[in-house]
Amino acid sequence: MELTLFVDHQCNLRCTYCYNGEKFSRRMSREVLVEAARLALGKARDVLHVSFFGGEPLLHPEFIEEAATLFEREAERLAPGLALRFIMNTNGTLLDDRAIRILSAPRQFLVNVSLDGAPEVHDKVRLTAGGKGTYDAVDRGLRRLRDAGIPYQLLSVVGPSGARALGSTVATLLALAPEKAQLSVDYRAPWTIESLGWLRDGLRDAGDAWMAAFRAGKVVPLNPLHGKILAHLHGGMPCASRCLLANGELTVAPSGNLYPCGQMVGEDDDPALVIGHVSTGVEPPRVAALQAARDRIDETCGECELLDRCQSQCGCRHVALTGELGRVTAALCETEAAFIDEADRVAEVLYAERCPAFVSYYYDRAWGMTPGAKLVTLRRPVRDGAPEATTPRS
Repeated sequence: MELTLFVDHQCNLRCTYCYNGEKFSRRMSREVLVEAARLALGKARDVLHVSFFGGEPLLHPEFIEEAATLFEREAERLAPGLALRFIMNTNGTLLDDRAIRILSAPRQFLVNVSLDGAPEVHDKVRLTAGGKGTYDAVDRGLRRLRDAGIPYQLLSVVGPSGARALGSTVATLLALAPEKAQLSVDYRAPWTIESLGWLRDGLRDAGDAWMAAFRAGKVVPLNPLHGKILAHLHGGMPCASRCLLANGELTVAPSGNLYPCGQMVGEDDDPALVIGHVSTGVEPPRVAALQAARDRIDETCGECELLDRCQSQCGCRHVALTGELGRVTAALCETEAAFIDEADRVAEVLYAERCPAFVSYYYDRAWGMTPGAKLVTLRRPVRDGAPEATTPRS
């Protein structure tokens, strides 16, 4: 299970594409935190991931430390044997000595850091409240994480303005040696036919940069390309990034309201997306209603040949695109097709070359299935020369 604590709506940055609305101070109280721990520990089975989100969580290091300590103590008391993992989602500018101490071992923290590419790309969109770029501050934070041995992943938001620079963006990310990297499309942006063309061009450069890393023996999973390759190898098995919509994940807002996903909280002012309250728990009828609304997407996408490798089921994408669950626009179809096509090109080229790092990573290891997932048949025929799909090893 994953529990996301939306620590505060406030942030020290003013990114041009931020989806969380106005920045205002409403920090989660200890009372809400305690109820969140009680609720999550009562639901978790083998592993509980506690994720800190916002706003910028590291504006409140004292809360992060208090929360981590509380979960450690209560897990030992209420759920002995439960594996506890922490995730910090941060813009990377506040990784000072205190933050590093909190995130360091023996606590098991994974840090997700937002970095939108090289300085000339990042500094146009990820700005301080005073309008200054933040690349140098993020770079300093990443060096601190590396020096402390804290694992981190990098997330880049891709909008029309940065689509053509994706080759440079991916090269920048891979050079920083993250455990994984993620390209995340800004679905609130005004994508046009022209800018979707820029995305395809940029993705080809990104694929080339990723292939260069494999050829150099460096393996860094780059999503969503990595996930598209796995979906092919597993015959369309839903990957871990498929939208669960409150089935195994839960977000607590500072008010105590419960949401299916951290990206749906916004300003915490849309009761249509609330699925309960931390003091009373999840309301199953609300969850069922949201899942039913989300599943209307099957009417639109049910016959698509790419369905089994597509993230059309992602509820927060529906909300970003159209404001409601179960509806998407052509922008999602075109971007997903672009990522699938590029993943296939990378896989076909590297497989044909028998690239040692690529073949070893994707073919010589056991890939576990997502809990609850079932193998399905790919709807899109494999092109000539593509690697054959395999099934997971037992």
